[in-house]
Amino acid sequence: MGITMSPQDYATAFRILAASARHPENIHQIVTERLLPKLSAHPNLLDVGAGAGTVAERLAPLFDSLTLLEPNPAQSARFHHEKAKVLPLSLDGYDSKDRYDLVVCSHVMYHVPVSEWGGFIDRLLGFVRPGGTCLMVMAAARGPTHAMCREFSDTLYFSEHIVAEVQRKGLPHEVLATMSGFAANTFEEMETLCRFLVLEGCFTAEQLAALSPDDWRRLDARIRAHAERCRQPDGTYRLEQDEDVILIPRP
Repeated sequence: MGITMSPQDYATAFRILAASARHPENIHQIVTERLLPKLSAHPNLLDVGAGAGTVAERLAPLFDSLTLLEPNPAQSARFHHEKAKVLPLSLDGYDSKDRYDLVVCSHVMYHVPVSEWGGFIDRLLGFVRPGGTCLMVMAAARGPTHAMCREFSDTLYFSEHIVAEVQRKGLPHEVLATMSGFAANTFEEMETLCRFLVLEGCFTAEQLAALSPDDWRRLDARIRAHAERCRQPDGTYRLEQDEDVILIPRP
């Protein structure tokens, strides 16, 4: 979905997501424990929709070279690593003969029309070398973040839908349940993060434009209530998110 928040609030939410989400650690652990022995002598990595580069930075010690695709230069502007090249491209715009030991696609599929998922997965796998792996991450249909978003929309897509597409295509795969989440120091930060998750994930810009002032007040009140429930005993705020890591090996 398109951006529905102010640039300032969007930047705040993105900063919290990039700084506190635990999926880079989860991915690193899975790659180290399950995939490291299978990597080639000089392994390379393709990170599709790399964002701020947090996943690539965490995995960098395991790879000789990294290629990051991030179509929004503002998100990747601060990422620099001697092993990496960052290209301002989407997957569709990337034309290369290179093949990779690992292709990572973390929290990207929300932005891909469901009707295009099959072709998108095919294209991801097309960049995986024989014996390599495609690793996809997506929020799961369980846990606190899922419960919050489902309160506002019942037409969302989660990791289970990716798994169903992979199964439909008859691809070998493994699904690993993980726990991530987001942390904030203040209520205002957590409220902004919850607004991001709800407005960006559950509504289109057209739907929000059609809301009356009373509708907006009710929506804001519901979001604030969720943010308040994230308060921890030490006064900080945390919102847990269940996620699935889907491994698709290429024979």
